[in-house]
Amino acid sequence: MKKRMSITVAIVVSAFIAINVHLLYSKKSTVQQTVYVHQYERMTEGHFEETIPKEGLVSPAAIYTVYVGNEETIDTWLVKEGDQVQVGDEIATLQSDRAESQLAAWEAEEQGLLEQQSAIESTLYDLETDRASASGNTSNVNTTETPGTTDIELTVDVQVDVSQDGAYAQAIAQAERELAEVERKLTVIQAQLAQNPMRPALISPVNGTVSTVNKHGYTLAADVFSEEKLITTYADLPEWQKIEAGDQVRIQENSLDTVIEGTVHAVSQVPATDSRWRNAYDELAPDTKRKNPMELYEITIMPLEQLTTLPFGANVNATLIVNEVDAVSVKVDWLEAYTKQQATAWQLDENGQGRKIDVSSPFQTNNRAVITDGLATGDIVIYKHNISTYADPFNVIMPLPLDLPPKSQWRTFGWKNYIKHGFLH
Repeated sequence: MKKRMSITVAIVVSAFIAINVHLLYSKKSTVQQTVYVHQYERMTEGHFEETIPKEGLVSPAAIYTVYVGNEETIDTWLVKEGDQVQVGDEIATLQSDRAESQLAAWEAEEQGLLEQQSAIESTLYDLETDRASASGNTSNVNTTETPGTTDIELTVDVQVDVSQDGAYAQAIAQAERELAEVERKLTVIQAQLAQNPMRPALISPVNGTVSTVNKHGYTLAADVFSEEKLITTYADLPEWQKIEAGDQVRIQENSLDTVIEGTVHAVSQVPATDSRWRNAYDELAPDTKRKNPMELYEITIMPLEQLTTLPFGANVNATLIVNEVDAVSVKVDWLEAYTKQQATAWQLDENGQGRKIDVSSPFQTNNRAVITDGLATGDIVIYKHNISTYADPFNVIMPLPLDLPPKSQWRTFGWKNYIKHGFLH
């Protein structure tokens, strides 16, 4: 009988405790809970950067092609690959009996290029004007220029749906590339026309380096790299969406004494075509996997000082700083519901209670989420496993801070002082 009574009492007591625990700690409980939290951090401000490391290649800011259309026009080539040239230097002398017809061809080509330049500038003006006044409308621009006075065909063709600002930007970028190419050709042709007619020759239009010399074929040409050097790299679509012209860049190479600062010079709006730079980049970054091989865009970087100690084609490491801010940060593992730039954190408020707050985090660095909204310097963030299961708000108990002096201070304090302060006070 006593044993049965003991069992009954034990069951009743256990049930009573279980019911009370449920009433106290269930999510529907009206009794405020107290939670022991031993992980916490007071927010301090720091400087944070979101970076994209890239392989880069030293490349010319511009390539100028000096050419003639007939092999018999050339008398003597005066340069070879790698030669340094100045503006006005002779690259090749021309046959005297063919010089007059070649000059006439250059004059006709100059006229065609000037007309093409004017057409593209007009297209650019129309695009920029429409972009400024656009309000969801759609426009198409199609300008074609075909000079009839030469045996070459020069065409400008810009067609774009401008219902969105991104389409305007792409069309403008395309037209600007066309304009830059025309202006490079004009520089070459006008340099040829400005030469001494008594000594007809192919003339270098710029100071630079002879890259290639094509001495045979339908078109004879020499490519001249400009003196100014850029860094060329490439970005996939997710990276491209973060990079903007003007972003800061750090350039590093083993032979450089210090890190060179630079800025993003241009971000291409169209996929990169096959070129020596693109092919070299693919060799340097073979582990980059892209579902769409077209989603690779050229990025050019302008160093703030000339890369005189590096040749064209040299491989450098470029760190693009795509985001930087002075803000507080939280361990990524302490955040919940982390989607895109939003997350949830747990804060200790001025009443000593734990509360859930929404925070904005544009990027992460070193396993910490940078917080630009929701937390400030001095705020205390708390963390406990399954903290989200507690009803918000809840009382918080945290461990007392323990600050022990180093062992060297223990010894130098002296045993007399220990007796004095330990027993006599």
